[in-house]
Amino acid sequence: MFKKFKTPLIAITLLFSAVLATFLLQQTEPTPLEFDSSKGIPVMSPAIAVPTVTLIDQHKQSFPMSKLKGSWNLMFFGFTNCPDICPTTLTTMKQVKKRLAQQNFRYIFVSLDPKRDTSDTLKEHMDFFNPEFIALTGDKEEIDKLTETMGVIYDFEGDTSSDDYLVNHYAAILVIDPQGRLRAHILPPHSVDKVADAITKLSNYYGN
Repeated sequence: MFKKFKTPLIAITLLFSAVLATFLLQQTEPTPLEFDSSKGIPVMSPAIAVPTVTLIDQHKQSFPMSKLKGSWNLMFFGFTNCPDICPTTLTTMKQVKKRLAQQNFRYIFVSLDPKRDTSDTLKEHMDFFNPEFIALTGDKEEIDKLTETMGVIYDFEGDTSSDDYLVNHYAAILVIDPQGRLRAHILPPHSVDKVADAITKLSNYYGN
């Protein structure tokens, strides 16, 4: 008698678990914050967990992605030999940090060019823009795990066996919440007003 009802009972249990999980998610994940479509700030809902990779910062210290937890983060992917979008975006982030100096936001640059962007190179680069910025490099495999999850596309142009090449890459600033989850993309062009307004609204809306 019990064996006859065993399979339907399991199916009902699994269905109930799925419904309960959906209900709990709806209770913990608020209605997505929406920006005007012309702003170019898509919000992830639900937010996407940053993968558990470990990179190296400009001080040659290990930086597991778990360190992102505890504060709001603005993250940009690029390379130090970038001729245009990277220095422009880092300058914008520098100005945003100055404007939002009272807020505990972190500003992170992830290199897509670990061959040339050593910790020493990144330190020199960050010292020019802002020594308080976090700059990360590491194994390409680890960087690729991060970019694939975060939706950052890039490729190399030129002869990578030499030092004469460029990195074509996605140019959005990514917003990561205090739970270590990708919360939004801030698409270019990046004005100081746009970036400061986006991170302020996101942090106020979703909290810590």
